[in-house]
Amino acid sequence: MDFIGIIRSLEELIYEIMSWLIFYPRTLWRILVDPVAVAAYSDAEQNDKPDEQYTDTLSPPLLLIITLLINYFVASSIGGDPLVATTKMGAQITKSPQNLLMLRAFIFAIFPLIISCFAMWRNHQTIDRATLRRPFFSQCFLITPFALMIQLSGILLRLPAAGAAAASAMAIVALLWFTWAQTGWFAARLPVSRRGAAGLAIVAIGLATLCGGGITALIATSL
Repeated sequence: MDFIGIIRSLEELIYEIMSWLIFYPRTLWRILVDPVAVAAYSDAEQNDKPDEQYTDTLSPPLLLIITLLINYFVASSIGGDPLVATTKMGAQITKSPQNLLMLRAFIFAIFPLIISCFAMWRNHQTIDRATLRRPFFSQCFLITPFALMIQLSGILLRLPAAGAAAASAMAIVALLWFTWAQTGWFAARLPVSRRGAAGLAIVAIGLATLCGGGITALIATSL
């Protein structure tokens, strides 16, 4: 690549990163206020060409990764990451911020995957790479505020001035919001009542939590 090409690539990179300052809070706010509408927006965006998707928001996976990255830096600034490696594999994971970020992204991405598959199974849809993409991306939108609040609760737990009460309150708010958002999502996608959608949301969240918790426990034993 010639020098001019490198400069143009840097221009695009700087523009993209700086645009996050606008699109990140805008996207997060839209999800918090009306998660069902944002999920429908994500579904519609999947019909566009790749370079024309999510032009007025951040893409769902990118939004999740940026959120996890922000939480990582905040947690590190108040005393470092609490993970302590006791094995060679654990040392490989914890020695690199990139590895820790990918680990957290993988764990939280379990929720969109399991919930999407559960909804498609409940709706008698075939699960393949093409059909799974639409619900998975919309679920990445919905998991982001939940991931933000859950990790903030962990940060609050480590602050002496906050204590367990504030951390517990944040975790409860996160779970209530996520259940409410998932209820709306299931009600919009499946031919069920609002009460039925709430039941499906609780079951789906429970399954995702079991899977995510199991994988987390498996990983923890290797640290």
